[in-house]
Amino acid sequence: MMKAEKIANLGKGSWRRYRSTEESFVELLPILFEMKTSAFSGRSCFAVLFQVFLSYAQLAAVIACIAMSSLRLKKQDYVDPIYQHSDDHKNIRWSLNIFYGLALSQCIIYFLTGILANPLRRIYMVCRTYDLGLWGVPALTRYVQECLLKCVNGDLRGVVNMDMVTFAKELSNSESLEDQLVGLRILDFLLRNKEYKGKVLKKIRASSDTVEKAVYMLGLKIDVDEDTRGHAGRILLELAEDLQIERYPGILQSISSLFSVSANKKSSGGGSNNPVFVEKEFTLLGVDILEKLVHDPDNCAQMKDAENLLFQIIGLINCCEDSEASDIDKKIVENSLKLLHKLVSTAGKTGEELRCQVSKNVHIIPNIRKILIDNAESQPQLLVQAVGILACLALDDTARKEIGQKCQIIRKLVCLLAGEIEAGQDYPIRTLAAEALVLLGAPVQGKHVLSTVSERVQAILGETTLEDMKRIVIVLSDESAEHRTVVAKLLQNLRTYQGPEYADQLKIIDQELPRVLEAIRVAVEKIEMGSSNEYSAHEMEELRNGQGILLESFIGLSLQICTSSEGDEFDNALKSVNIKTDMLVVNFKKILDIYSPPTVDYPGIRRVVVQQLNWMVLRDEKYLSVFLKHGMDKTLKMVKVTASKLEDFWLFRSGIGAFEHGVPIYSLVNKSPILQARASA
Repeated sequence: MMKAEKIANLGKGSWRRYRSTEESFVELLPILFEMKTSAFSGRSCFAVLFQVFLSYAQLAAVIACIAMSSLRLKKQDYVDPIYQHSDDHKNIRWSLNIFYGLALSQCIIYFLTGILANPLRRIYMVCRTYDLGLWGVPALTRYVQECLLKCVNGDLRGVVNMDMVTFAKELSNSESLEDQLVGLRILDFLLRNKEYKGKVLKKIRASSDTVEKAVYMLGLKIDVDEDTRGHAGRILLELAEDLQIERYPGILQSISSLFSVSANKKSSGGGSNNPVFVEKEFTLLGVDILEKLVHDPDNCAQMKDAENLLFQIIGLINCCEDSEASDIDKKIVENSLKLLHKLVSTAGKTGEELRCQVSKNVHIIPNIRKILIDNAESQPQLLVQAVGILACLALDDTARKEIGQKCQIIRKLVCLLAGEIEAGQDYPIRTLAAEALVLLGAPVQGKHVLSTVSERVQAILGETTLEDMKRIVIVLSDESAEHRTVVAKLLQNLRTYQGPEYADQLKIIDQELPRVLEAIRVAVEKIEMGSSNEYSAHEMEELRNGQGILLESFIGLSLQICTSSEGDEFDNALKSVNIKTDMLVVNFKKILDIYSPPTVDYPGIRRVVVQQLNWMVLRDEKYLSVFLKHGMDKTLKMVKVTASKLEDFWLFRSGIGAFEHGVPIYSLVNKSPILQARASA
């Protein structure tokens, strides 16, 4: 007969997620042939025949015994009728009834326990329930034997408490490599069963030894332990969302050992059974584990300090360069981009350090550029992740400078923003592209960087055609609130350009001033309507926050258009949308009252309002009397009293204030001509 170890080989490669059914069957053929050869050769053949003969003989004996006992009990013809009243045969009837009754009972019990309730039959049922396959037969047979052994030794409590998960954990913690493989494989397959997955996860989490063993086995690099590593990896993949790296110090090193795929490794045939293909499956498994681990911000901090881990992840982005790359190559790149996007978008100080480390890698921007240029049509998901990474990296000075020098990247971002999208379609890629462009042209204070900012704004304008600009400004009224907000900030940055070029593009922006002023009026009216419609506190808070974000960007755009243009554009814009000066002043006063103090979602809303008021007075003193009539001086005093540090930042991204203004809002209000006029009066 074939040994149990060889039957267990039927599960070889069962950890792999991208192995085709045909290739799995091809792997089974040699083992099935060996089983057939073993069964029909020499003494093995004789043993099989003898066992079959003995089984049928036992079945025949049981049936015969049941038939005979039943027949005798029914007829009751133990003695001749003439001797039934004899003293010698007086008790023979009761004696034989007891005898045949016991024989019948014994045969029935044997039939039920030995044939109908055969342990082997139940083993096959369990294998089928959990989809264990043929490899599960020897594993479950051993489980039954262990339970019987405990019963023989009198450990009944141990038998009751030893379910399949407990048995698998004991095997995985043993010293035998074969037992460890079987234990991890059982846990892996149990976790694949959706019905019992939750219970199995709960029991595994309660055993830190099992998790530590899986982490240790994942780091093995011996070829014979390939299956053990694979099953350990799949177990950790299911546990990853709840794992804390600091509790398992070696987990990052173990995962890092899976990243053996490079751009130069190509599959040379052999389908998914090719060794390189198997290595790629390990790589993808490692990426997926990390992607789940980064859901915990504390784990991101641990990854930041892991040696070469970020370098390896960035290298995986470039692991498929040709058009003939396999599906698993594309999956590695896509999931690596998702992982990197989550890392660079981490909030707090950890995210800032991660972005700094990624920005220092010389391959990151070239790799992102290749994805943007080479995968524009075929893989839109890659574009979303790549643009998202650029938007996050643009918060870092090093990356922002390098991105600003890549005309191809800027042109691609402009095309994504200005491109046509079907009605009803979502805009994640367009919003991310706009965010990246906004951060590239963000106002950075300091004499040594002002020229650099101007160069980046000039680079964006240089890659934006007149048609592009026309499609972009339409977004101010035709798109979602989130998209309108980001585009308004982008146009605000572009309008800071003061050079002699791109006059036509800038003129298109200036022509949107009436629409911008109208949007400001509508936003204030929505807030007032929300207050009068008896909205719940939660609904009112959402409305207030949404309109606050929009007002900050639109007032900022209005201010930038006004300060950058000459003539009576502002007065003409007010007339064209039928907004009276008093109405505008009242709206500004309401904004200052409602958003006191502001939040990190709209940190500069009061700053842009104050700057707009100051510009209006400095441009034409006729506005001063209107402001004083509506008590704007008192409102500005309250702004000065309630001024906060967060208002000194242009925006907050990932929990960090970015692009600090050179002049605090307190000083800006203190120098307001409105307050100075009231003081002199």
